[in-house]
Amino acid sequence: MSGFSDGWRWTELAGLAGLTLILLVLAQVPGVGLLVYPFRLFGTFVHEISHGLAALATGGDFHRFTVSPDLSGLAWSAGGWRWVISSAGYVGSAVFGGVLILAAARGIAARHLLLALGIGLAVLCLLFVRNLFGIVTGLGLAALLFLAGSRLRPPWSDLTLLVLALQLVLDGFNSLFILLRLSAASNVQTDAMSMAQATGIPAVIWTVIWAAVSLAMLAWTLRAAYRKRAAPAVAAPVR
Repeated sequence: MSGFSDGWRWTELAGLAGLTLILLVLAQVPGVGLLVYPFRLFGTFVHEISHGLAALATGGDFHRFTVSPDLSGLAWSAGGWRWVISSAGYVGSAVFGGVLILAAARGIAARHLLLALGIGLAVLCLLFVRNLFGIVTGLGLAALLFLAGSRLRPPWSDLTLLVLALQLVLDGFNSLFILLRLSAASNVQTDAMSMAQATGIPAVIWTVIWAAVSLAMLAWTLRAAYRKRAAPAVAAPVR
């Protein structure tokens, strides 16, 4: 026997599951959507920024992006690996939410993460956002994140970060479900449709692939965040 035993941090997992359930229920209550609108708007910024960062990471250029009040957005880039860039938006939201959960679970202070998110969003908005609504709301969200990191103390800073991360994950998968319906029922121009035109692989298949990748990355993140190894057993002396 190796002397090690695996286990889960069940209390934290239960809290995460409970908070997820609350967010799902609240999303169905009329009027409550206004309360989560800023969190969902942040998800749109993450989606579009993910496209741009994927372009830069694969040798392309990120020109600009816009964000609209209906939570839609557009990103313009040139060069790079098109299949990575198109995939990054939908996968990015779920993965980034999981990364925030992992960072918090590994002991990085929520206040520091909120401050970093605020500064990062402000810089990216000033560099790349090119419509008035996107600039105003992006800088407003950045200010709120920075303020939350500066003013909130645990457990409120921890709760704020978890809500933000979970809403990113939920919106990422919700966007994929919407994309699946659009891909199956219409010829609306989407990232999946662009990939279908470029590769000949149906848009529905691309949507399923992105959903599977997002789910796999989220599962790995949760395992890395909440799976623990117990301390090795101390060997008893043999007489």
